[in-house]
Amino acid sequence: MTKHKVFINFAETFNRIINKFISIEKKPRDFDTGDLLYPSEIHNIEIIGRNPGINVTNLAKTLGVTKGAVSQIVNKLERKNLVEKSRDNNNEKEVILKLQKKGEIAFKGHESFHAKFYSEIMDEVDDMTPEQVVFFQNILVKIDKYLSTYMKR
Repeated sequence: MTKHKVFINFAETFNRIINKFISIEKKPRDFDTGDLLYPSEIHNIEIIGRNPGINVTNLAKTLGVTKGAVSQIVNKLERKNLVEKSRDNNNEKEVILKLQKKGEIAFKGHESFHAKFYSEIMDEVDDMTPEQVVFFQNILVKIDKYLSTYMKR
């Protein structure tokens, strides 16, 4: 197979993966709370759950979105009793976030979802040599850099 055909095959596979992730990202899921949560909502819960007391600014930076976008989602999550907002004692302008009990349940449900979702992939990664892991990570980094550059055009 020529390099060109190999690349075309790789690109087609990558596009299928992207399209499937886009499809998954559009569907809300219940993570054991009775609420249907969109991926943008559960990803906010995930970051807050891993970083209790994170502020809106750092949450936005971590997710790579605007503070306005984060504020809208956090307000929805607060109305659903998943997230609690409070003012930072050291900086009254700063809003800090933590999960409520229901948010903790969603956080754990999301972790369980990912454990099941990625278990087969993790089995494959476990079988890879350290060199294969580095090679694969380098390819992903190069794709990420290319996409970042492309988006700036």
